[in-house]
Amino acid sequence: MVILHTHGHDTGSGEWRPFGCVEDLDIDFTTKDRPALVTMLLASCGSPREPEFWWSQAVAVRIVALLRLLASTESIDHLRLLARCRQPECMERFEFELPIAALSDSVPQGDTVQVRLKDELSIVLRRPNGRDLSEWRNLRPPSRRAAIEAMLGSLVVEGHASHEDELALAEALSAQDPLVAFTVSCICPACGATNEVRVDLEDIVLDKLRRKQRALVREVHRLASHYGWTEAEVLAIPPHRRTHYLTMIESER
Repeated sequence: MVILHTHGHDTGSGEWRPFGCVEDLDIDFTTKDRPALVTMLLASCGSPREPEFWWSQAVAVRIVALLRLLASTESIDHLRLLARCRQPECMERFEFELPIAALSDSVPQGDTVQVRLKDELSIVLRRPNGRDLSEWRNLRPPSRRAAIEAMLGSLVVEGHASHEDELALAEALSAQDPLVAFTVSCICPACGATNEVRVDLEDIVLDKLRRKQRALVREVHRLASHYGWTEAEVLAIPPHRRTHYLTMIESER
């Protein structure tokens, strides 16, 4: 069982070409610069195909865009994931699904979040975007507190936050922008306990596309070795037809 707390608006379906063209083999999934990798994927496969557009998009919008890219690539409408029950006497592994459409509906409205603090103080934060992620990564703060201070310092647009307010602001921003720090409530089918499972949606999609790229390289290698085709010629063949060729190659062994 999965409980999704969603709000906000639909960001639109967009136009997505499936990941798997010859130029996708050039994407470096080994890079440590995740914001740049996400931007490259979205600009390559999405619309518009302009990196600056995707850098300027809110983090939640970028996550939903990645999910739609994966849905287009794998022809799926659900993410199927594994978790382990956290009850010491259980520790059972179980599977759960996340509907991509419901995740897309979790993108909140508006570009800002208003947070009321003690003494009736009010702080307005803007939602982080791709460019923020890149700048924070380059800062390399020495501690978690320094990281939160730098992040909030760049996001506060109205009001003044003290050190004592930083945790409350970070928690409020996460609560009102759920895809950024996504958590799912799952009931263990073995013991019935409720588990709060942290799900890094961005990392999941990147891992699946990384595996897709590796599978494509293997297909290219086998078909090019057998038929003498180039990378472009192999990947120009629809996937179902490539499967037929690979099956015939296997049958000849």
